[in-house]
Amino acid sequence: MSLSPPLRGYRRSCAVFAVVLAIATGGCTAQEKSADSPSTGSSSQVESPEASKIADIVRAKMTELDLSSAVYGAWRGTEQIALGALGGSPLGVPATADMRLRVGQPMEPMLSTVLWRLDGQGVLKLDEPIARWLPDFPRADKITPRMLADSTSGISDYVTEPEFLKIFGENPIREWTAQQLLDRANARPPLFEPGTRFAYAHSDLVVLGEVLQKAAGKPLGELIAEHITEPLGMHDSKVVLTPQVDEPILHGYTNERNVFEDSTFWNPTAFLHSGNMNSTVADVGRWVRALGTGERLTPDQFQQMMGPSTAGLGPFTTEKYFAFGVVHLADWLFMNPSYGGYDGVAYYDTKTGTTVVVYATLGPASDSNQNNAVGIGTAIGALLVPERPPTVP
Repeated sequence: MSLSPPLRGYRRSCAVFAVVLAIATGGCTAQEKSADSPSTGSSSQVESPEASKIADIVRAKMTELDLSSAVYGAWRGTEQIALGALGGSPLGVPATADMRLRVGQPMEPMLSTVLWRLDGQGVLKLDEPIARWLPDFPRADKITPRMLADSTSGISDYVTEPEFLKIFGENPIREWTAQQLLDRANARPPLFEPGTRFAYAHSDLVVLGEVLQKAAGKPLGELIAEHITEPLGMHDSKVVLTPQVDEPILHGYTNERNVFEDSTFWNPTAFLHSGNMNSTVADVGRWVRALGTGERLTPDQFQQMMGPSTAGLGPFTTEKYFAFGVVHLADWLFMNPSYGGYDGVAYYDTKTGTTVVVYATLGPASDSNQNNAVGIGTAIGALLVPERPPTVP
């Protein structure tokens, strides 16, 4: 069976995780002609002397990778180092740093944080079988919320299922229900016995979202607002299970279907079903800092969530592992969202409290088989923490 064009891009998303986890002043692009200098949108903070160097990094990488736009931010603790945007969105209109974008993978530790908080409130328990909430789900008597958050449940990933990718490639604006996605996942045999191995799977996140909603009796959007966005003052962040994005919008562009197209309004329920969030780069930075400091957890919960709970599974060690939605690379936390023309990266250095967030959108000649934001974020991290730069193999 020939693979549909989108399989290239979305297998790429999983492959980036697999690679990471297997370890243990250039001119403007054509799309940036109207944006000669970084735009900060609504930001009113005075930026640091490092801001111009960061803008140079972003500009040079955009030229090298033929990107349409990029929004970026960097902070040291609560101090803003840089916040800006380059390129066009839509093409021909200068992008601004206050534009909304699809968050993607940094939402995974949001689900885990909600899970830990509900566990602390006695609403559900991390190590209680999910049969209490999803009695008809295969192996529900063996799978726990902790396994779903750690990607150790063994549920097959629907994203790699050829028929799903064929359907998505033919109609990326189609809406998907959680049940439809799980039916596709369960159409294939489990990968292993629950809790015995690791295999990253979007299916785990869909199941975890369903469990959290049923246990708390609230939609996931309300849970995330209650436990994450409202307490952190993330006023530009919203969970939306439709293609809707509030203005101003960072438009997504991609060539994944062998044609360069605006993918902004592809339906997010296909890949981001467990609480698709639209946000700004500044709000994402706020969340990453809270994640890295344990702001929404008790000290004991934070220690357990950040701990090497998957060490010893496959190549994972106590220094390099994946747990509760986050890749740990020695002192750095790492996340690499990628969906429908949006490539992103988020870094947090636990020693210096440095946060780096970048989201970029593809151009006509961009390589959709890689996450084009990772190299930008890595270079910014090396600039800000030269003695211990982030390294992603």
